Amino acid sequence: MVRIITFLLVFLFSLSYSQDRDVELYDRIVMVVNGQPVLQSELELAMEWFGIKDRKEAAQRLIDQILVSQAAEKLGIRVSPQEVEEAILRIARANRLDSVEEFKKKLEEKNLSYTEFKDLVERELLIQRYIQVHLRRTLFGGIKEGKQLKLRKVRIIFLSAKNDNFSQKYTYLRQNLKPENFGEMAKKYSDDPITAEKEGLLGEVKKGDLIKKLDDAIWSRKVGEIFEVPVENGVYFVYVESEEEKMVNQQPTGEEIKEKLKQEYELQLKKLRQQATIEYIDKSLQPEGES
Repeated sequence: MVRIITFLLVFLFSLSYSQDRDVELYDRIVMVVNGQPVLQSELELAMEWFGIKDRKEAAQRLIDQILVSQAAEKLGIRVSPQEVEEAILRIARANRLDSVEEFKKKLEEKNLSYTEFKDLVERELLIQRYIQVHLRRTLFGGIKEGKQLKLRKVRIIFLSAKNDNFSQKYTYLRQNLKPENFGEMAKKYSDDPITAEKEGLLGEVKKGDLIKKLDDAIWSRKVGEIFEVPVENGVYFVYVESEEEKMVNQQPTGEEIKEKLKQEYELQLKKLRQQATIEYIDKSLQPEGES
């Protein structure tokens, strides 16, 4: 959250003290990221948020933000509307504004969309949770010392409803998935590149780690079961591979941990980039060398 407040202190400073930009925001699609359209107004907001004047550079930063937030959602990581509102209120108060409504008016004065700003903050919160819940757990175990916890080893296959072959893959997996072939099927058919590479392995999770729909399903089923969890943008096939109780170690802290998280984040982002489908409607945003 400190990261978001720091951004907005710079962001609002530039809005308050720079000359008014003689720029009109056109509500047109400038690019599409894994089927998600991005508007010109969103790009303009991202330029303010990141403090970047170059449209092409800001577009790449926005793409990275969208890709990681999409990956977080595929892993079942969510932030609630209340969390987003609370984050914006903290941002407003850090910038000497008493309410979200005052902050909203501040944005509207500069022709910036509050709805798009909320989406941007939600993506930032998703990225933070992706790092803290997924990457930190992947690298260090992710659970505090001193608690005897019940953990379940879980594998997932995510099918995106946006894909043309969704019905075909769904029917095939429903008929053929077994515990002994789940990893192989995940690697071949899952639409989530990060877990697919690990044969669907989500890792060891404790109750409450994931969104309620996934969490309830995982902890209400027996070990060894394969089951479906439908979500708004597709469906998960979930395999609860094992369960154990263990006393986990204290999570490491310090600069070394930050550096390892940074390296892992950059590695995962590179993989997401390689798997992504990005269409530049506005060709001026396209990096040189890409066709």
